[in-house]
Amino acid sequence: MKLIMTLLVRDEADIVRANLDFHLAAGVDAVVAIDNGSRDGTREILAEYQAAGVAEVLDEPGRDFAQGAWVTRAALHARDRMGADWIFNNDADEFWVAPGGSLKEVAEGQMLHCARRNMFTAAETLGRGDWADRLIHRTGTPVPTPELKDIYRDPLPCPYLYLDLPGKVMLRAAGLQRVAQGNHHGWYDDPVTPREAPVVIYHFPIRTPEQFEKKIRQGGQAYAANRDLPERMGWHWRRWYRMYQESGLDAVLADTLPSQDRLAADLASGRVVRDTGFPGQPETPGPIRAAALSARP
Repeated sequence: MKLIMTLLVRDEADIVRANLDFHLAAGVDAVVAIDNGSRDGTREILAEYQAAGVAEVLDEPGRDFAQGAWVTRAALHARDRMGADWIFNNDADEFWVAPGGSLKEVAEGQMLHCARRNMFTAAETLGRGDWADRLIHRTGTPVPTPELKDIYRDPLPCPYLYLDLPGKVMLRAAGLQRVAQGNHHGWYDDPVTPREAPVVIYHFPIRTPEQFEKKIRQGGQAYAANRDLPERMGWHWRRWYRMYQESGLDAVLADTLPSQDRLAADLASGRVVRDTGFPGQPETPGPIRAAALSARP
């Protein structure tokens, strides 16, 4: 079996190396990196992995976040040019954890649905220390996403990172036609129903105020530029960008993260739990390391 990960990145220098090392050590044979015009050193990091023979880099410089089209091209490249048997389409802030460590051990059937967990800390402590040491909280029971009449201004019932997060899929390469925007589904020659996989995707979307501020600007501008996507697609980026323009970064942080007082209260009630199941975090054995790279010629 050959397992290939596609990885869509734009200005992810703070986390992309950790992501590549982690997944190369978790059964991934090669990576198709999709660089969306990075300018912060991400492209240079990808070049190191390309030189080591474990990655190929495709450039998609468009600024309209046509993610579905970009990822589909990368997935078909992985299958048709690199011989992939299985593919999963990833973002730099997501880490796929299988029970036994190897993602290959769960690859059965045609399409596997994998649950995601938003990992966070309090807004006041964001950016203090290493992100993997700090972002160790998640909701015990995610809140269903509300139907908002005004996606820009209607209040949320809780911080955004408490909301239920749609999962993503691992895909058998044979017969794959297209990958959905958001990587939540794939289409084949014949209809396929995904089955649940024992894989947890740890999602670290907000690591520092500076990193999040840049992503708000980039995401909001990109979705505004894409006239083919419905307004509800990427609604949170549209919401945060409008909020950022009108009220600044602090307002967006208050919309997405709990305060220190709320986090303490929600931990005490069990609404929020401490989760150290991500390898490399406190109370788990071993840091993230470049074992896969060092083992390759």
